[in-house]
Amino acid sequence: MQHKTIKNVIALGILGFSLSFSLQATAQNDNDISTAETYAKKYKEDDILCTSSYHFFTFDKGKNALNDKVVEIQEDAEYEFLSLKKFSSMTYPEFYNKFIQLKTFKRAFKYGNKYITSDRGGIDRSVTDDGIFFDDSRVQFYPLRFNQKGDMARITVKKTFTDGKYLTRLFFNSPYPIKEQVIEFKVPEWLTVDFKRMNFDGSKIEVKETTKGGYTNYVFIMKDVPAYKSEYRRIGKAFTDPHIIVQIKSFESKGEVLKGFDKVDDVYNWNNRLYLMAGNEKEKLTAQLSKITAGKTTDVEKIKAIYYWVQDNVRYIAYEDGYSGYIPSSAQDVLAKKYGDCKGMANLLTEMMKLSGYDAHFTWIGTRHIPYPQSTPALCVNNHAICTLNYGGKSYYLDGTESYVPFGENAFRIQGKEVMIANGDKFEIKTVPPTTANDNKIYTKADFVLANESLNGKVKVTITGNERTDFHQSYQDLPTSSQKDYLNDYLEFGNDNMVATNVKTSDLKNRDLPVVIEGDVDLSNTVNTISGDKYVGVDFFPKTLDKFIPDEKRVGGYDLDVLVKFEDEIGLTIPADKKFIDKPDNLELKFDGYEFKGEYTITGNKMVLKKELSIKNSIIKKTDFPNWIKFIESIKEFNKYFLSITKK
Repeated sequence: MQHKTIKNVIALGILGFSLSFSLQATAQNDNDISTAETYAKKYKEDDILCTSSYHFFTFDKGKNALNDKVVEIQEDAEYEFLSLKKFSSMTYPEFYNKFIQLKTFKRAFKYGNKYITSDRGGIDRSVTDDGIFFDDSRVQFYPLRFNQKGDMARITVKKTFTDGKYLTRLFFNSPYPIKEQVIEFKVPEWLTVDFKRMNFDGSKIEVKETTKGGYTNYVFIMKDVPAYKSEYRRIGKAFTDPHIIVQIKSFESKGEVLKGFDKVDDVYNWNNRLYLMAGNEKEKLTAQLSKITAGKTTDVEKIKAIYYWVQDNVRYIAYEDGYSGYIPSSAQDVLAKKYGDCKGMANLLTEMMKLSGYDAHFTWIGTRHIPYPQSTPALCVNNHAICTLNYGGKSYYLDGTESYVPFGENAFRIQGKEVMIANGDKFEIKTVPPTTANDNKIYTKADFVLANESLNGKVKVTITGNERTDFHQSYQDLPTSSQKDYLNDYLEFGNDNMVATNVKTSDLKNRDLPVVIEGDVDLSNTVNTISGDKYVGVDFFPKTLDKFIPDEKRVGGYDLDVLVKFEDEIGLTIPADKKFIDKPDNLELKFDGYEFKGEYTITGNKMVLKKELSIKNSIIKKTDFPNWIKFIESIKEFNKYFLSITKK
């Protein structure tokens, strides 16, 4: 059963209630109307402004579900929303689980100068479908609908974080613009806490610190906060947007100083403690393990057999249920059920490797969407789990959740990232090796022959590295009836004028081999005849790059999520009594992170086009948009050239 997206959860809830569910203001305040008029000019793309967002955090002592003494955190928050247009609407959600108790959640609409609170509670939904696994993540939300510009509403929230280490970070930006965002912490003298300021440079954030009566108040104020816009392949907000990482370092309780997360060792000790609670029973793995490795004689054969079996036979799911969501499912449980989250799959893979006599270790890692190094003592550093295998003097990073990744290669999302490797009471920090564009290549070799009005030829595409894995992940999940069309489309490069037939492939059951797709292609629809001369196009712009041309409204940079090199060699042979009239100038573009080179050569009655397009850095910052746009548009102009052919 597939997860619902958060948007779908909220949308389904709203559809289940009539419009009368929402209170609507009937008497407006002139000041509110005037404010709406002013800010509607400032935020032309937004319907609603949050005029005030205030978060107040206090700290207390408590115990967690493991009976540890911990710091509890209470958050009191209040938001006021102003409609900048007629008939505007939004949905305000609050998420909670066993770590986060939602104590108060209220909505009020403004009538004149007074707010009237609704008696109705928020709509409550599970964030994920009920199905073969349990998930305690839930959301309550209110729909806010406004009839007039200047209408206002207020949301009041009280939450308790029952274990303070799970309040990891706070962002200043929200999906709506905010006139004033205030985040305040009232820290008692028995608590040592650090508020790490991330991406504050370039943002006007006022910071105040006052001490009185055994408490220190830290206040962070940011005004005129723009809305965070969800955009295609936008760089992760943790890399760009200002936020605070909350680090509880230590606290005093009855004369005893208790550790929080002061050093990275403290994070490891906590992670490892939960890992050791998995309750693995290795003897329950031996029967299946014997079947998996049967007939395998070399170490590499056995390692691949185990790794690929987990990839192919254990279904990846998400699982969150209090501390159980952070404790890996036991290896025998994942094996029996044939599903697990990343921790459960990493646990099974680690135990199977160890049972087979290999040096394997459970490992925590933050994927590429997480910018923090392992030296940061906070739980937000890691969001994923894998297995580290030390073999032949080299470390291999095995991710059971990534289908069709060959042994010795790594998914792009973990490349270049630091890992925390469990090793008893100690740990190691290493880095997953990065790849280059040359490691992830799509090489296309094509030869076409022009005869009268027909243009036919053979095309062969060879795919390696992460591009090969991406191909498998798309192709292998298709119904058998759709796989043939997928292969044909691949050779046609998304071009409606191309028709592929007689398609053949390499052994697509072997993920270790480069993927090879070849076949016959008819390009006759691209041949144009004018006054006896023919005009032919054999170069095609990669349609995927069209998605990465920013418009003037684009707010954030791009994360292409790939390093790749395209190499094309396309030949065109024309009849002996014909000749090429001209060819385009060569094109060479070199920018920091991406390059292109294209060249036509003509020898007798044959033309050869050679192209190379390399994406060497997956991040395109907004400041680089002028260069990026020039790069893309220049390639498009080069690609659309039609060769002119006439009689000798």
